[in-house]
Amino acid sequence: MKPSFNHQPIYQQFIERVQIGLDLLDAESQLEVKVFIAEQQHVDGAFTDRGGRPDLYYSLFGYWLALAMNQNDVLTGLKAFAQNTRNEESVVDRFALMLIQQSLLKKRISGWALIRAFLRDDHPINFSYQLFLSLLLLDAGYGRKRWMYAVLRLLLRFYNVPEGAPCSLVAALTVARYEVGLPTAKMQQQLLTYFEDGIGFRAFEQVQSGDLLSMGVALFALQKSGFDTRLIAPTCFDFVQQCYDKGAFLSGDGDANRDVEYTFYGLLALGCLKEN
Repeated sequence: MKPSFNHQPIYQQFIERVQIGLDLLDAESQLEVKVFIAEQQHVDGAFTDRGGRPDLYYSLFGYWLALAMNQNDVLTGLKAFAQNTRNEESVVDRFALMLIQQSLLKKRISGWALIRAFLRDDHPINFSYQLFLSLLLLDAGYGRKRWMYAVLRLLLRFYNVPEGAPCSLVAALTVARYEVGLPTAKMQQQLLTYFEDGIGFRAFEQVQSGDLLSMGVALFALQKSGFDTRLIAPTCFDFVQQCYDKGAFLSGDGDANRDVEYTFYGLLALGCLKEN
């Protein structure tokens, strides 16, 4: 399998699936979601974390949701924030800000800036998140360049998923392998080890409860790489439906907090189930 160079950035593929997921909701629920997203924007234009504070990581998910819903007023406020902020307290913040600026402000991110952001370890984070965000940024800025595909293809061909890796990392690697034209059948089967009938996708195989983050990224990876999800769709639909709460989606693992991140994953999961 060879990679296609009719390239669409992965984050734009996310947004298309979120749009499909939103369309699957009834009119009242769609309005609830749009109201919730607007309410999560701080007066300075950023989106807020669960404590109501402006947060770059949550702003990234709020940005993608606002794009999917054509909330132009929200995007205008976020644009002003992205133009003025230099607050990069963590690796996640740095990648989130660069992703927003590259897309919303059409700001070219240099390869050197990306390398520096990836190598800095002043605020260590889960490696799967760091890999996920860096791949999105690299894909958005350099995805049309054949040399990048060649380099990634070589690296991924010899990369082995570490034992005990979270579902999100396996999903990210599945998408990356598909993007560069490598086989994905073994990765698809590895993803399915995180799935349990009646529960859904779990963050780790030994965990007894599903969560919406794992659900969203696993379904996206399976759908994108051509896996037939009809057999697992009923459990996934039931899980996502149970997570909906007045315009937002809960994590699904018992956490009752509502935020833009899990609302994004809920709509992404729904959109990936559309064909079933």
